[in-house]
Amino acid sequence: MDAEQIKKSISFCGLVCILCNPDCGCIKGNHCGKRLSPEGCYQYGCCTKKGLNGCWECDDAPCGEDMFAKGKTKLRAFITCIKEDGPDMYSRYISKNAENGIVYHRNGIYGDYDLETEETVLQLLRTGKPG
Repeated sequence: MDAEQIKKSISFCGLVCILCNPDCGCIKGNHCGKRLSPEGCYQYGCCTKKGLNGCWECDDAPCGEDMFAKGKTKLRAFITCIKEDGPDMYSRYISKNAENGIVYHRNGIYGDYDLETEETVLQLLRTGKPG
């Protein structure tokens, strides 16, 4: 998957839906086969209400709501990365890391980015090397 395809598939919360299910995600208007509405996902509703392309454009991100609740380390790190480095670089990190064997998703929703701290996820994203 190249970086441009990844960039086009970044959801409001920072997930890259195409790497899990090509037909899923808020960009496509559904989540896990269900039609998505602003009431169905906090991040989707909040961003569309504010006119944002994604949470990374919000001064409060990553907030503590829904997908960014305590313990959602991977997503908090993804949004921080996009906020600090931009969607282009984030997409390049994911693409390059995939070429080097770093798995975004294995079976289910877990992969190599499911680490203990935001700092270790950011390090893996940016350097391709675990903390």
